[in-house]
Amino acid sequence: MGNESSAPTSVPPSPPPAPLRTPAPRPPPGVSTASSGSAGHASVLESAGHASVNTEAPPESSEKPRGIPRLCSDDVSELMPKIQAATVRHHVPSNDMPTTVPAPQKQFFGVLGQRHVICLNGLPNNGKDFVAKELGWYLEFFHGARVEYFMVNEYFNPDGSREGNALALLEDLQSFLLQTGGKKAWQATPGTPGKPKERKPSGEEDSFFVRRAANTDSGRVAIVLPPPMRFLAALDDQKAKELWNSTFSSTNALDRDWIRKQLLESCPDAKLMFIEIDVTDPVLLSQHHAAAKPAERQRMDSLRTWFECSYTPLGRSASSESHLSFLRYKNFQDMETHSMHGYLRMRVAQFLSVLRPWKHTIYLSRHGESTYNVDKKLGGDPPLSPAGEVYARRLGEFAEKCIQENPRTGKKVAARLWTSSLQRTELTAAYIPHPDLVGTELEAHTHVMEDHLVWKQMRHRVYRNLDEIYAGTYDGMTEDEIKVIDARFGADREVDKLATRYPHGESYLDLITRLEPLVHELHSYEEPLLIISHQATLRVLRAYLMRDRSRPRDKCPSVDIPQHTVMKITWDGWNFAVTPSALEAKMKDKKKWPPLESERWTPKDALATLGDPERPIGHEEWFWLGPDPKRMGGDGQANL
Repeated sequence: MGNESSAPTSVPPSPPPAPLRTPAPRPPPGVSTASSGSAGHASVLESAGHASVNTEAPPESSEKPRGIPRLCSDDVSELMPKIQAATVRHHVPSNDMPTTVPAPQKQFFGVLGQRHVICLNGLPNNGKDFVAKELGWYLEFFHGARVEYFMVNEYFNPDGSREGNALALLEDLQSFLLQTGGKKAWQATPGTPGKPKERKPSGEEDSFFVRRAANTDSGRVAIVLPPPMRFLAALDDQKAKELWNSTFSSTNALDRDWIRKQLLESCPDAKLMFIEIDVTDPVLLSQHHAAAKPAERQRMDSLRTWFECSYTPLGRSASSESHLSFLRYKNFQDMETHSMHGYLRMRVAQFLSVLRPWKHTIYLSRHGESTYNVDKKLGGDPPLSPAGEVYARRLGEFAEKCIQENPRTGKKVAARLWTSSLQRTELTAAYIPHPDLVGTELEAHTHVMEDHLVWKQMRHRVYRNLDEIYAGTYDGMTEDEIKVIDARFGADREVDKLATRYPHGESYLDLITRLEPLVHELHSYEEPLLIISHQATLRVLRAYLMRDRSRPRDKCPSVDIPQHTVMKITWDGWNFAVTPSALEAKMKDKKKWPPLESERWTPKDALATLGDPERPIGHEEWFWLGPDPKRMGGDGQANL
């Protein structure tokens, strides 16, 4: 290089940097290490499994530390990631006042700002339950919000007063909103572990903790739901009217203003918004009517006029309600917003803009077995193994017979295809046919088909968002090779696999963040969609689509996605609680999974279902295509 021949320049040496007061690095288990710094840094935590060095501890100072009082190390907020919480509890003696709450991460804490209250309203039997449950699960899964549902019918006392029922709900609402870090606001003070110190009316220390509890970004969202039609149908006409006209049903401007004033007085930091669902489309109305039970339809028909006359739409009363933040969603297509200030409110509007009640069908499939699976290597961009090549051919047959066609009618169905940008997913999709179809060849027209004279069947869309979780420095390495480099990494992931990030790579929280835009996209589709992706990516997608609040997102990294298996998930606006496949329990038994080659799906199975009734919506089905990937050495990416 040209610079190598130039004369050297004399540069005075820089002064050495000042030493940083940081905790000594943790050595691998069983290694005894002594620091050259202070005696406090020389001790190694026995509780972490390390040997300890006996050194003289620094003398205790009688002077109390100045500044804002801190929580003791045993009183760690549950908002903190588990690894960081363990670090705080076992901090080195030189750090007397450790940071108890780390810098917020969007994926873990959410960036929801203040507490929020969302009240849904509208005429009965128009999809409010569907909107509320889908919205709450979305905020929990992708934004880390703590969501609680408040059902107006659960606070209805027929013998009580209307105001008393409203105050009972308001009290529970306040209790939920005034919690932070898993503790109620009046309990967020230092004390004996398990016995929180009671709040005192005065005092510098108590005022700080009460103030912090009230102002901390808790990411809490309360969703208030009016009584569903099934509860109204169980009452006589008079009681049904009283229940539906409860204060928190927010059916008129006076009640909405009462809710605003009460929250402003009791929870001034909480943001209130109203969401009105308005359904006037004859097709949607008939679908809602058909989905209701006979008693519900009878009650709706008998009280329809009364419901319509007693309800005042948002912003349509003599008062413009300009002081309220609200969103009006008509026929799941048109949206009107007012005073929608703030991050969460706009995220809610964006999500609802793609939410549709029509039937959705999603097929999930891992790529065929790759050469890295055989070698038990993580990540990379390898091609398929011979077993993976066999699966790709069988998947092409499955897509043609079961996705591009309705096997129960034998008619063509418009369908879509997504893969990641890695070659093993594109090679897995290589045998899927892509014929051009005109509208007359299709079983039914979708909303998108109106803009297409010719439909390109399963047009291949490549999304980098669907790529496997990036292992960073450990990309292309085996688990044994990683243990040689970093013996603690595996233990850290066992503590908190969701948040642990590969060095220079990604964590599952990063993966959740980059999958969010695709979830918005698939919610807007009516056509069946096949997604060919990877173990970690499909763990996240399947966990979200199953909508199981008993298995939140922090559980998804531990759920295996079997190779050479297609998972079909369906839902609509009336059947959105998905029932898992019976084969999931079979997969957990290593003696029963994978099935025998003779039990795999074949094109004959598709022909056998011709003329059968359609499967119920809201269920998951698994299709084992084979071959058994274990015969090639096992799944090397099971621990991603």
